[in-house]
Amino acid sequence: MNLDENKIAEEMQKMEYEPMLPIEKKLVSWSISIGVISLIVLYWVSATFFPAAHGG
Repeated sequence: MNLDENKIAEEMQKMEYEPMLPIEKKLVSWSISIGVISLIVLYWVSATFFPAAHGG
């Protein structure tokens, strides 16, 4: 296992730094936004239709 870890470390050191492209930044921000909005909507649906589960 140690030999594999050494190979991985060597390969990572050889890699060049690649900044994120603008489209990649946009995709990440859209994904996070969709996830947060989905959590809010699902919590609202849960609290509205199943109030007993929320202590109400």
